[in-house]
Amino acid sequence: MESKVIHVSGINNNTQQKQLEEHLKLIDGVKKVSVNQTNETISINFETPASLNNLEKEVYDLGFAIL
Repeated sequence: MESKVIHVSGINNNTQQKQLEEHLKLIDGVKKVSVNQTNETISINFETPASLNNLEKEVYDLGFAIL
C-alpha cells in the first residue's frame, strides 16, 4: 500500500472538503482519504489499481488545482 500527500488549491469550505473525500473513497483501490482544508492537502492511502496519476486527475477533474 502507498501513502501520498497531494497538495491542492481551491478547497474553500467544508462542503468541498467532504466532496473530495467522498469522491476519492469511491475509487477502486483507495483505502483512506483525509482532506485538510487549512493546509490544502489530501493524505491518501491506496493500492493497485489506483495510482497517484489517476488520483490527481480525479482531483483536477473536480475543479481543484494540483500544486
